[in-house]
Amino acid sequence: MSIRFTKTVPVVRTLMLGGLAVAATALVALAPSSRAEEAEGAKPAPEKHAGEKPAKARKPAAPPAQNPAVPGEPGLLPFTPAEVTASPPGAIDITSDETMEWHNDQLAAVARGHVIVTRGEDTLHCDTLVVYYRKANDGSTEMYRMAADGQVVMTSPSQQAYGDHSVYDVDQDVTVLTGDHLHLVTRSDTVYARDTLEYWRQQQLLVARGNAIAINDKGDRIRADVLVGIMEENATKQLEMTRMDAKGNVLIVTPKDIARGTEGTYNVKTRIAILTGDVKLTQGQNQVNGHRAEVNNATGVSRMLPDETVKGGRVHSVLIPKKSDQPAAPAAPPAGGGAQP
Repeated sequence: MSIRFTKTVPVVRTLMLGGLAVAATALVALAPSSRAEEAEGAKPAPEKHAGEKPAKARKPAAPPAQNPAVPGEPGLLPFTPAEVTASPPGAIDITSDETMEWHNDQLAAVARGHVIVTRGEDTLHCDTLVVYYRKANDGSTEMYRMAADGQVVMTSPSQQAYGDHSVYDVDQDVTVLTGDHLHLVTRSDTVYARDTLEYWRQQQLLVARGNAIAINDKGDRIRADVLVGIMEENATKQLEMTRMDAKGNVLIVTPKDIARGTEGTYNVKTRIAILTGDVKLTQGQNQVNGHRAEVNNATGVSRMLPDETVKGGRVHSVLIPKKSDQPAAPAAPPAGGGAQP
């Protein structure tokens, strides 16, 4: 994967000065060595005498080398504008307001000051960016890790993610976002996390860890220790959330019910959530316990289902009647056993 730095850095300035030096050398080589030679060249050619052999024409001098550096030895590096301005498909383009540094011993490059990283339609904004390289088998270097710090914002045509730090692993093609106020916003959903937000590019998965909460534009809300969002391309080739898998302390809140369970799956299109494992459905002071529940946010109907793996499994309900429906408590006898006046 290639990386293109469009901001002029000291290395590029060195290359440009080197190119100017080569051009100056070429001009000196082509120019007359002195005014005497220039005047000599201006004199008319001597007249030829009979029997005198014509002078042999001088062989034209070879043009100066464009780059005197020998491969593998110190010298000027080849420099053409296309090598700096060209951006092949799949390349990562990096710009910054301040500086870009090369650390050859650490095989790292650092960009500082409102850094913007562009790859296709995806963009990353941050305060500082560090790109790490490693040596390949053929002796070249390749990028394997990219770390961003400070006011990190990741944008694409279908979503935006916010955090304080992010790390992109090239081998796994995964980006991990950390920091305070972690959240991702799509056209219809907002996902919050306390610990990390992970985006697995190849699998098209979003993983929110630590008190994760997902809220859609219809008001449906699901919370769990871990939320895994499955994304698919829609008709316009944009990614959208189609399903949300929840694990650990799952909680689904609707305008009427609160559903709790160990695991759950929420279908974004049908707005139906399936909870399993010690499920509790609560409505006001009433509660229904079971192994499996279906919460339909579109119709507002929730159903508790028995455990299919247990023979004779039953659903248990605890209902609290209204105060007017409860039997009246017996009146306490008067003090001293006598009638009160």
